[in-house]
Amino acid sequence: MANSDGSNARGLKSVERSFSIVDYLQDANGATLSEAADDLGLAVSTAHIHLTTLVETGYVVKDDDVYRCGFEFLQTGGQRRDDMALYQAAKPELDDLQVETGEHTNVTVMERGYAVQLYKSESPESIDDDASLGDHFYLHLTATGKAMLAEYSDDQVAEILETHGLPALTDDTITEEEVLYGELATIRERGYSINRGEHFPGVCAIGTAIASEPDGALGAISISGPRSRITPERIDEELAPALLNKKNIIELKIRQHG
Repeated sequence: MANSDGSNARGLKSVERSFSIVDYLQDANGATLSEAADDLGLAVSTAHIHLTTLVETGYVVKDDDVYRCGFEFLQTGGQRRDDMALYQAAKPELDDLQVETGEHTNVTVMERGYAVQLYKSESPESIDDDASLGDHFYLHLTATGKAMLAEYSDDQVAEILETHGLPALTDDTITEEEVLYGELATIRERGYSINRGEHFPGVCAIGTAIASEPDGALGAISISGPRSRITPERIDEELAPALLNKKNIIELKIRQHG
């Protein structure tokens, strides 16, 4: 039976299953046909059809008997990132900020109600949560996520929370809506957010949104490092002014090339 848009429900289910296999291969760092079929609860013949098709497209590769995600994903995601005005404007500024502060600097975007790490300029002198590019985070527990949330109305924030909730990753994660709304109000007034071990123990970060009228937040940038070094005094005197200066530069570059 066809749906209103002419698509076939069975075909859509097949696409969903293929992507579930891709997600499985990524999490498992590769698997044999029998392993994939057993772990996903599929008939071997069904798993074989999907894996063979994915290999033919280049999105999965087969090494001996092991299937793994291919580098087509890297090319697709990398091209999308490289074409973004935010990335083009932010990358050199974050590299400069990393050298200036001696801490990691990051830029994220919002997608499907998550913060997605777009780029990280790493300092050999610093540490953070060791997240990989493309990782997705709950917005309420990262500095960049809270900075982006602060660009939206409370009603829009409520819609995101209804979908994703406020799960905790550490003892310091905000898990009460009232507390989060209060912090978002402070961020709007102050211009930047602070993450004090809310995503990863011992790591602190400050973030600020990169805004574009009338679109709200294009993304956010942050400085992150060990909590022992990202002190309130250093934030006030050094890090926040440096971060907000880069925010202004990045937003100006985006407007000039828009």
